[in-house]
Amino acid sequence: MRRIAVVGASGRTGSKVVSTLVSDAQGVLSAAIVSPSSKVLGQKVDGSSVLYSSDLEILQACDGVIEFSTPEVSALVAEVCVKYRKPLLIATTGHTIEQRDTLVASARSIPLCIAANTSIGATALAMAARYLKKLLGETFDVEVMEMHHRMKKDAPSGTAQAVLKGLSESSDRIVFGREGERRAGEVGVVSLRGGDVPGDHTVYFLGEGERVEVTHRAQNREIFGRGAVVLMCRLLELPPGFYSVQELLLSGAE
Repeated sequence: MRRIAVVGASGRTGSKVVSTLVSDAQGVLSAAIVSPSSKVLGQKVDGSSVLYSSDLEILQACDGVIEFSTPEVSALVAEVCVKYRKPLLIATTGHTIEQRDTLVASARSIPLCIAANTSIGATALAMAARYLKKLLGETFDVEVMEMHHRMKKDAPSGTAQAVLKGLSESSDRIVFGREGERRAGEVGVVSLRGGDVPGDHTVYFLGEGERVEVTHRAQNREIFGRGAVVLMCRLLELPPGFYSVQELLLSGAE
């Protein structure tokens, strides 16, 4: 049985990974890491004998680590995972370019994936959108809209940025928000924030007299927990290296 640790275990999404592992047949919860100031520190995880802890050194006893916390914590977790040679799935978003480069460097020693979204459906959206752009060609304009809860710190979302990365060619110009007339070759993205929306993403392909829309809507946060466990299990089977979510999903489809 795969022993999986969760960093950010009491957070909005990390707690869903924990609950998935408590009841999942693919893995077992090995450690639940929280902030030293967390109210649940030292308490027992519901349905498990594991205690919430703030000690990253206990990651030594796991097979793999899933991290849902903050960009600053991501770096600390990566250091520990490299030290003990533990595969790491980073599901935190909002890293600076420098932070991301440091994390990617860890992949020289461990299997590493930075997932903007651990939903399997959201990854399928990004893959489908990239294919559709190639299929529809330059006569269709492309726009992206994403919506999240009012507490989300980064905009556009990591998922939207992953979608844009797959959509934009060297000649395209990414426009965040829009003022004035649309220019040829632009790929626009709009971010909406409010309420408790887990995450909606729509990619629009706008042609003359027709349009194609591809949408993914997260109806609850459990999907992120289930998806993270699936991705972690795939990562555990791979040698050191930097892997995309798409690569992990395709590795299981072979």
